[in-house]
Amino acid sequence: MPSTFNILIIGALFCVVMLLVLISLLRSGTPGIREWAVANGLGFVALLLYAFGKELSAPVAYEVANGIYAAASAAILAGFRRFFSRKLHMRILAAAVVAMVAAIAVFHYLIDSFALRTVSVALFQGAICLGIGMTIMRSRQAWRSRYPYFFTAGMAGLIMAGHAMRAILYLSRQGELTSLLQPSPWNLFFLSAGTFVLPVLTIGAVMMVHDTMLAKAEHAANRDFLTGAWSRRALFELAERELSLTRRTSRSMALLLLDIDNFKAINDTWGHATGDQVLIDAVLRAETAIRGVDYFSRVGGEEFAVLLPETSRSAAVMVAERIRITMEGSAHAIHIEGQPETPAYTVSIGLAMLRDTDSFQELMRRADAALYAAKASGRNRVACD
Repeated sequence: MPSTFNILIIGALFCVVMLLVLISLLRSGTPGIREWAVANGLGFVALLLYAFGKELSAPVAYEVANGIYAAASAAILAGFRRFFSRKLHMRILAAAVVAMVAAIAVFHYLIDSFALRTVSVALFQGAICLGIGMTIMRSRQAWRSRYPYFFTAGMAGLIMAGHAMRAILYLSRQGELTSLLQPSPWNLFFLSAGTFVLPVLTIGAVMMVHDTMLAKAEHAANRDFLTGAWSRRALFELAERELSLTRRTSRSMALLLLDIDNFKAINDTWGHATGDQVLIDAVLRAETAIRGVDYFSRVGGEEFAVLLPETSRSAAVMVAERIRITMEGSAHAIHIEGQPETPAYTVSIGLAMLRDTDSFQELMRRADAALYAAKASGRNRVACD
């Protein structure tokens, strides 16, 4: 059977491992990582003090060790609050740590009771876990996938329940359990479980950070960095999915290709900063004219595409005209600091409907031909394939 000393040393080493993992993630800039790293550093120190408690002075073994571990728990809660951009009440957390240490001192020097010291720690740690669980569950709108968040909240709930059981058990067996390092079965069980609380919660935190980083990478790959529209790569992937669905359901699908008229002249006259603002404004305007199920993509330079699933030819023409009219009303829409005037712009639009034998590349080719026809016939108009 492992000794309490070995359990505490193993737990301390796990804290070091998780600290090193968190240090490797600092460059991501994700909020909360610094607090979690501090928590594991403090946890390492506290577990070492617990392990060597018999060789240390009473104040260090009791008040200092418990105070450091309480600070570690407070830091891990602070990390979750920062991760979800929740308000952080540092004074309340600090006051809670001080109150817990004061309770340890009272039940050490005034009323020497291991059970009451244990209950004080259990109440504090249970409250911390409750705070973590509530922070995660109240931030569901920020979840990108479910598993990391349910895992972490579930572990926090399980740990909280464990602390409640521990408090009840130690109060009911005050004569039997008299020391943290006592090698009794119940003591070993709760010590083993409690020692790995920080590493387990940190694993959940790392999973959440990974989920956030993955979401950022997907966004960078799928969205145009300047305008926020879907990227060309994403459009092709989405189009293949919609094309397959359209074929199965025998519904119609349309594609619009848009090109900002005389965009080179805008860049040459007003500068590239204004040109960029024109592109951003065009996306914002177009997205007000399409449905939530439609896909607006920047396919290159000043050229954009709109994929319209489940859209008839007449409906697609109406959408194209709505976009064209929206762009036509762009005069004085862009405000560049230091430039009193702003350029108006228009768009030419080519429209093509999906045919039974079309690939997406063929659909784009026909929409591009229609766009060329719109430009050749005078710009600021819609042409259909």
